[in-house]
Amino acid sequence: MEISEHMGRIIKVNLSSGKIWEESFDENFAKMFLGGNGLAAKLIYDTVPCDTNPLAPENALVFTTGPLTNTPVWGSSRGHVATISPYTNFFADSNYGGNFAVAQKRAGFDAIYITGKSSKPVYLLVTEEGGELKEGADFWGCDTEETIGALEKREGKGSVCACIGPAAENGVLFANIILGGSSRFGTAGRGGMGTVMGSKNLKAIVVKGEQKTKIADPDGLRKFLKKQTPILEENTAALSPQGTPSILTLINDRGLLCSRNNTRETFAHADEISGALIKEQYTKKNTACFGCPVACGKNVQVPTGTYAGESVKMPEFETLYALGTMLDNHNITSIFNGNHECDLMGIDTISMGVTLAFVAECMEREIISTAEIGEHIAFDNGEAMVGLIQKTALREGVGKYLALGSQRLAEKFGQKAYKYLYTCQGLECAGHSARGLREMSLAYATSTRGGSHQDGRPNYAIPKDIDPGFEPQPAYMIKSQASCAVADSLIMCRFTVEKGLGPLISEELLKIVNLVTGWEFSLEDLEKAGERIYNLERLINVERGRKREDDTLPYRAMHEPIPDGPAAGRYCPQEELDTMLDRYYALRGWDRNGIPTKEKLAELGLIDKAT
Repeated sequence: MEISEHMGRIIKVNLSSGKIWEESFDENFAKMFLGGNGLAAKLIYDTVPCDTNPLAPENALVFTTGPLTNTPVWGSSRGHVATISPYTNFFADSNYGGNFAVAQKRAGFDAIYITGKSSKPVYLLVTEEGGELKEGADFWGCDTEETIGALEKREGKGSVCACIGPAAENGVLFANIILGGSSRFGTAGRGGMGTVMGSKNLKAIVVKGEQKTKIADPDGLRKFLKKQTPILEENTAALSPQGTPSILTLINDRGLLCSRNNTRETFAHADEISGALIKEQYTKKNTACFGCPVACGKNVQVPTGTYAGESVKMPEFETLYALGTMLDNHNITSIFNGNHECDLMGIDTISMGVTLAFVAECMEREIISTAEIGEHIAFDNGEAMVGLIQKTALREGVGKYLALGSQRLAEKFGQKAYKYLYTCQGLECAGHSARGLREMSLAYATSTRGGSHQDGRPNYAIPKDIDPGFEPQPAYMIKSQASCAVADSLIMCRFTVEKGLGPLISEELLKIVNLVTGWEFSLEDLEKAGERIYNLERLINVERGRKREDDTLPYRAMHEPIPDGPAAGRYCPQEELDTMLDRYYALRGWDRNGIPTKEKLAELGLIDKAT
């Protein structure tokens, strides 16, 4: 049986020298690291010295596809990008949608590996024939929409562009990468992916190709997907019409919606920014990543403000949280405008909004003054938000402070500012409560990315009136983290995996892997791959200085119980976190400091057994 779900090809680019070459990997390597996240982590571990400054030319930026990319599997048009984060100084990765990963796979490359720094702005063109660096000065300073539109037109039919905006060019530490799509753009959002790309003077990457991904058992795959599709449709019944904003009301009803810089976890104005309201009053059309039947994306019509009259991408739940509830902002049109400004400038909406909320509380508590940073930042002031985002992107006025992010600002502000941070390992937390959701307390503390909800997942299947407590979380989180690592390596959308195949690694997911690859994996093989990849990410971070003391939570999550609402009284005190960490480390085969043991690494094939 001919298997070619992996091309086995890596294109490497050194921007300093201009050298471009190819390398390859075999099927045994593919079975160990799958692709996507696992492939990117392995390349970074093998090639980026542990003392590398994230903004130095020696750091690598890696775009990867997986064995499921460009197949009929739902949600498999996604790609992955990873680097050493300039924001956290640890490993960071991001899963993105749109069309870019499909075009990369069709060009024949499982990975685009970029290192070095160009002496002038350039963009990289990758086709089936290889790579070529081209003059990019004309696009420096352009926003992401302008850049994607112009470069895809220049390079012709079938080309898809990924680019940075002015924020990354100006060194904003939480700048992101925007990736083209015929219906819906993708975003590689957390940890400063765009900042690394900008530090290399790389404005964009354009990919195009026509190769097809061969499937080991296409008939079997077709039949299996047909059988599972009704389950996916049933479980995405709210997601398809409303998108991710559909969960905002659910989370608020449980008293787990972080508001006013997480001083509360209920939001009185949730109905004014809810998925139902957006659908009823503002949605113009559905959008989808390439080939996805869920179509959770939407375009909305902006009624007033900077982008009045334009049809723009609907803000996701995380943006409604960061630019909305965390800022005590219920002006939905300001969130539309702010979200679009972030996309054009290339800024992570979560870090942007949570940083603004942190500064607003610090000003309210008189830790910092208007005179010291040049502008007053307040809660419940959506109208000022768009201007603050633009100043951040350009590093003008107060923007030169905001561009640092909340963790570094806390260090600058001093006094008790650290008590009002909502970060883990330097990265602002996502919109799933670190103190109210017991599993997320451990997920954020042990995430390899920091405050990300994509390394370990919230479990909203638990009835809202039941507190599961801390005891079951270590075992659950290990399984959840393995599931996330596998999905990000295959690569599949989090929603289509969880809603169509189950929240953890399942027989159904295994069936898809084997039908596509022909590998004849067992469930244990797939679970072991997830464990291997997560240990590898941890190993990268340990070698960069990560230790037990870093596996912690925001001060408020550990010292201030939720003040009111359905989850009132919940928090995660240090002793509970310590108990969870002890159990989690032991179950993982790590030592008491959270360092993978040689025995565990040898078991996973990450070091030689004789080492």
